[in-house]
Amino acid sequence: MKQIIFYSIGTLLILAGCMSTADDKWNIISDSEGIQNKKNVLETLNNKSQDKRPNIILIVADDLGKFEVSGYGATHIETPNIDAIGENGIRFKDAYVTAPICAPSRAGMLTGKYQQRYGFETQPMEFYPNKMQYALGKRSKRLGDWTIATPPSYPARAELEHQGIPEDQTNLAEVLKASGYSTGIIGKWHLGHGEKHIPNNRGFDYQYGFYGAFSLYTPEQKTPGYVNHIQDDMSAKHQWEMKRKKNAAIRENNVVVEEEDYLTFALRDKAKSFISERKDSSFFLYLSFNAPHVPFQAPQNYYDQFSHVKDKNQRVYLAMIKALDDAIGEVLSEVRAQGIEENTIIYFISDNGGATYTGATDNGPLKGGKFTQFEGGVNVPFMMQWKGHLREHTVYNYPVSALDIFATTVAACNVVIPENQKYDGVNLLPFVSGEIASEPHEKIYWRTDHIRAIRYQKWKLIMSTRDDWLHLYNLENDLSEEIDLSDFNPDEKSKLLRFFEEWNADLPQEYLWPRIMDRKFIIGDKTYFFPT
Repeated sequence: MKQIIFYSIGTLLILAGCMSTADDKWNIISDSEGIQNKKNVLETLNNKSQDKRPNIILIVADDLGKFEVSGYGATHIETPNIDAIGENGIRFKDAYVTAPICAPSRAGMLTGKYQQRYGFETQPMEFYPNKMQYALGKRSKRLGDWTIATPPSYPARAELEHQGIPEDQTNLAEVLKASGYSTGIIGKWHLGHGEKHIPNNRGFDYQYGFYGAFSLYTPEQKTPGYVNHIQDDMSAKHQWEMKRKKNAAIRENNVVVEEEDYLTFALRDKAKSFISERKDSSFFLYLSFNAPHVPFQAPQNYYDQFSHVKDKNQRVYLAMIKALDDAIGEVLSEVRAQGIEENTIIYFISDNGGATYTGATDNGPLKGGKFTQFEGGVNVPFMMQWKGHLREHTVYNYPVSALDIFATTVAACNVVIPENQKYDGVNLLPFVSGEIASEPHEKIYWRTDHIRAIRYQKWKLIMSTRDDWLHLYNLENDLSEEIDLSDFNPDEKSKLLRFFEEWNADLPQEYLWPRIMDRKFIIGDKTYFFPT
């Protein structure tokens, strides 16, 4: 009997091994030469003797659509505090992120490089399915508009620790810290949870928030004084089930802590404390809110402000945005109260467009939303202020990129990056001042697996190499991307394809980890699948 039992266990172990999807092709190997080069570069920046340089506050909203901000024309909600950043300085009319989804977008933003240059093309994952789970998932009808898109060849579990911005890549916090700045991240990270990738080991002196893609806004799902709305969506349900466990746990300097306050307000208060404690030094604060990303939770008193909105889903969503706006207002007030407003550059941007699949936002006239490289997914609200240095009430019309935050910041902070370091962003200061009259970017690119896109002047081309479709739009006349001109403008189509391939040829063609899912979107009379 014992032999039979042992044999059965042994057989199960063998079968379990056979069910593994682990593939060595996804093993991430550190570039020791690149890491040493990065160290050498950072050592050249070590100049703590400079006079006080501008503080930097980078405020990032999560999944906030451009037309949920009144400064961009929203009429169903007022966001006076967000708007004030643009009124005190620059509101960018045509601002783009480098990906229509959280982590790759944030990676590009913080490194100043297209994230495809270092293989960060899709979301880092918290798990990968085995072959049985993969097979069941392929046949499941419970996934809704999600589809399993890749073959069952995934990284081994241990490789999850290595996913994130590669160690040889330099982010803005590392540059500023090496230049004598005090650095802090408050809020969402989502750029790696392994030991070498957590914020405290990637340039941040102080960290408060969570490492993953989401977290509950309240300690428990059913917390008195708050209103919840749970969407009928596989990913949303997963987030409610996760609560504040694992990468959704709230941490302070890598120690799990209990947070009783509504998370948007907790991040606000941590930001205010960070600012007041460092007002006499040069600091960089990356204030990375998770609002209004799902799960949808709002304080009751904010929910009550939207009693005229009959749809509960949208009502909770708008209440979350209003709470976010008020929180940002208090952070701006703290900067003024500490007397450092004229020595502080403040950016506000969203990491991608509104998540239309939640049913709470439609991105106004823009087509598509989060996950899609249509304008609704990548054209975002972006404002900056530097009181006394930038002309107030300025609207800048030429296209700009989230990549420009890095280059603009290091220029303003008098940080000289060695010439052999390649960055894709540009310093916006001479452009917004009028010193340079030309466009900052002649071309802007996107690539996520089989989806490719490029904007060149008024033209935008978007295509799927896998699903064999291609659209060409004239954004000057067709902001909503409704009229495909690819059959009528073959010369422009060929030109944009050539431009894209020239850019693409300079990039690695492999990425560091695979995605699992695609998301289906039905827009007009067409069905699309966009990678996540």
